Amino acid sequence: MKNAFFLLAASLLFYTCTSPISPPPPDLIPEKKMTGILFDLHVAEARIERMGIMLDTGAVYYKELQGRILKKHGVSEKKFYKSYDYYLHNVSELDKMYEKVIDSLTVQEVEFDKPKDTLRVSK
Repeated sequence: MKNAFFLLAASLLFYTCTSPISPPPPDLIPEKKMTGILFDLHVAEARIERMGIMLDTGAVYYKELQGRILKKHGVSEKKFYKSYDYYLHNVSELDKMYEKVIDSLTVQEVEFDKPKDTLRVSK
């Protein structure tokens, strides 16, 4: 999972270095909110990946989860993609967001991998 994030970050860096800097759209999703959306989207993607379902089925399921996540954050798909496109062209801002996303995912992974206390004291 970590390798996928580094590959994504490297490809984003390459893409943004070759693209001109664009002005922010008037309805740009703020960095903090966009970071939360990206975190939720990556968690959804990891869940689907762990399910081991076929690629086309996973894509349909991901699209459904993406819609739910955007609704949860109160963002339309159009606004999300306009904002994401802006951040793709502004690598320093996107890099800061992905640092936070990766940190949050790492914390969640550590929590998930902690051994569960299965011993219970009965009274």
